[in-house]
Parts: sequence; structure tokens; C-alpha cells
Amino acid sequence: MIKPPIEDVNRALWRAALEAGAGFIPVTAALARLYQVTHPTQFAQDLSEWRQEVTDAANDHEARLTTLEAKRPKLVLSGDAMALATWLSLRSETGLDDLVEYDVLTAAFPEATARDLQDAAAELEMFGLATVTKALGFPVRAITPTYALYALFDPVALQTSPQADAVAVAQAALKLDSGDARELESHLGWPRRRFNPAFALLLTLVHDGRVRKVIQPDYPSMGFLIAAEERVRFKALVAEAAPTQ
Repeated sequence: MIKPPIEDVNRALWRAALEAGAGFIPVTAALARLYQVTHPTQFAQDLSEWRQEVTDAANDHEARLTTLEAKRPKLVLSGDAMALATWLSLRSETGLDDLVEYDVLTAAFPEATARDLQDAAAELEMFGLATVTKALGFPVRAITPTYALYALFDPVALQTSPQADAVAVAQAALKLDSGDARELESHLGWPRRRFNPAFALLLTLVHDGRVRKVIQPDYPSMGFLIAAEERVRFKALVAEAAPTQ
């Protein structure tokens, strides 16, 4: 058994997932892809119904979460997988998709068996929350968290919201008319651990051909070029995130 590093992970994780689905369109799409293994049609239907309910009668934040929670899709991460994901979120210093060696995992969870760790890693990989590196004789040689993991677990582990932060990055990009990562990070004044997951989410709204592909150790990308397509998408994102009057 992998012991979670924080209390009440199960409840808090699910509410974080609801935040992700309710607050940011690309993350909603990502969640749909994760959940399609189990109940794709039902999840899409429930999400559509919930969106209509919010449009027709916007209640307070807690009520919106409760509405969707009653229709939650049939995805249940095991306690071991949630504990591992939470630890990956907590240990990251940059919020990047950095590889973690298996020896580091075993040192962090000395009471867990090899099978516990292997199954937890495989479960995260199955749902797109991590990638697992294998080798002959090593079912798990290393594990690499994805940005989807940070989107779901940072609200639990760090009390930050990459979804809400992505909206702020979009607003900054519109204001500065710039997609330069360093410029946006400086404008927002955030630590890099907070900036990178949000910036990675925003990049899903940028045409791939306008994303800078330079290999470097600091950001998901050094930035992107803003065209009319990005401006329209960013404005739509900001508008959707605005509180309903």
C-alpha cells in the first residue's frame, strides 16, 4: 500500500477534477479522453446536460460542483495511484514533464511493494496522467508526469489551479500581445512551478505551427506567435471563465 502524502485525497481529487472539467475547455476535452476507456457516451451526455443546466440557471460555485458530481463518470483511481500522483505533483520544482527514476520512487515509498508501485504507475499511464519507461527486467524503469496530472492534482497538492491560471496567462498574452514565456512569467510574477502547468494548458489552444519547438529546460515551450486565431480562442476562454451575473 502506498500511503498518500496528504489527507482526504480521494474527495479532494474528485473535486479538483470537477474544477478542471468546469473551468477550462481543453482540460474538459482531456478528461473526456481519459474517461472514454470506461463510459465515453454517458460522460459526454452528462457533461452536455450539466453545461446546459449551468447556462439555464447559474447557481453558486458549490451548487455547480454538486450538480456535476451527482453525474460523475465511472472513473475511479486507486488509492495507490492517487498517492503516487499527488507525490509527483508535490515533488516537482518546475511543473515540467520531468522523468523520475524508479529508485527515487522506492526511496519515497519504502513501505510499498514493487507490485504496488508498478501497478500505480501503470494506472496513471493508462489514464494519460504519466508515461512509464520500461526496460528488460524492469516493468517500471522511470515515470514521467504529464501536464494532465498537474491539472488534476495541483489543486489538491499545492492549492493552485492550473485551469484558472491558464485564463490569467491568456489575459496576459492578450494584454501584452505576446506569447513569449519569459515575458508572460515576468508579467504575472509567479514562481515557475505555478506558471508552467498553466502555460502548458494554454498551449493546447495555439496552432501547433506557431509554437516554438526549441529544446530547453525551463518551459513547456519558449513561447508562441499570436495570430487572430489565438486571440479569438483566448478571448473565448476568458469569457467562459468570467463569473455569470
